[in-house]
Amino acid sequence: MPHSHMRLLTVIACMAVFLAQLGMMMYLPALPSIAQSLSATQSLTSLSLPVYLGGMAVPMLLWGKWGATWGIKPVLIGSLLMFSLGSALLAVCEQIETFMSLRFVQGLGASGMSVMARSLVAQHFKGDQLAKVLSWLSIAFVVSLGIGQYAGAILMSTFGWPVIFWCLTLAATLLAGLVHCGLSNVRQTPYAAVCWGHYLTIVRHAPFLRCALIGGLGYAIIIGFNTAAPSIFQTTYRWSASDYGVLGWAMSLAYLLGSLTVNRHVLIRGQSQLSAIATGLMVVASLVMLLAVITSPTCAALLWLPYCLIVFCQAISYPISLSQASDHSPVSGPYSMALCGFIHQLVAAFAGVTVSLLNVQNPLYLAAICLLLAAGVRGLSAFNPSERRANHRSR
Repeated sequence: MPHSHMRLLTVIACMAVFLAQLGMMMYLPALPSIAQSLSATQSLTSLSLPVYLGGMAVPMLLWGKWGATWGIKPVLIGSLLMFSLGSALLAVCEQIETFMSLRFVQGLGASGMSVMARSLVAQHFKGDQLAKVLSWLSIAFVVSLGIGQYAGAILMSTFGWPVIFWCLTLAATLLAGLVHCGLSNVRQTPYAAVCWGHYLTIVRHAPFLRCALIGGLGYAIIIGFNTAAPSIFQTTYRWSASDYGVLGWAMSLAYLLGSLTVNRHVLIRGQSQLSAIATGLMVVASLVMLLAVITSPTCAALLWLPYCLIVFCQAISYPISLSQASDHSPVSGPYSMALCGFIHQLVAAFAGVTVSLLNVQNPLYLAAICLLLAAGVRGLSAFNPSERRANHRSR
């Protein structure tokens, strides 16, 4: 495939990930207005976020099977149109029950967009080059975090909350058109016969599972921290809600810098070396956080500064783990990316639910949980039997 087409393919994948994340974040500033407009409580309306996440998580394995059956391009277009339709109906919604149902539909479309975007780049890139392209997807993800709520607030204050969903509708429709026209020359890779058993074959393959769990446990640190942190910062450290909101920019910057580090250095240093550095630093940052909280439990900076370093390291480790999981998959096609996403959602959800059930209110306990998960990431990264055997043979 010509270089220009590969660049266009990368841009389309980044836009799909960017748009899926915007669907999660862009409407959040409008929640009070939506609740008032739909005659619902804010607490009920706020459930639309986990409903969207549920819509993203539930069908991931299905999207992978459909991508293998009909091809990545048509399934990506279908998921974009589903997202567009759900957004358009949300813009004219008048009942909270309908709003919740449509958020689930919108999440279903976003799930397909995310899985197919990763599968698209995994189909055309391999090894270090795949990790580099996946880092661009991570950059698209974090950019959407940084500007999504801000853009939503501007649209809300200027035009009203329905315009947010109309903008998402238009963007998804235009991207579907770009996929249809711009990827007309993209080849369809012949995959193994479509079968649910492929997922079982892949998950039983230890090298794939190891890489998938590295990404999942790193993601779990972020979910676990953000589950407990709002309460901790506002009760223990007496931060206001707006103070904690500003912290999001620091986290976004840390993730962006980590993604740029992968993009810049993966082809020079290689995936294994970068992953070893990142996972090692993740443990160091978690240990520093724990010791700092023990030494000075009233200083908020000693909790969030090491966490930003953890986020930086996760931004390096995550695309590498996805790339290696794809390379180690014993079955070709979109199955590996769909299964990775599903595993990551399960592990992160388990971490979030555990932190919630434990009612973590003490910074010390949160730091200990981060250290435990970081140690798991480092242990899985260091334990690579295939690499050890290769090194032994070379000697």
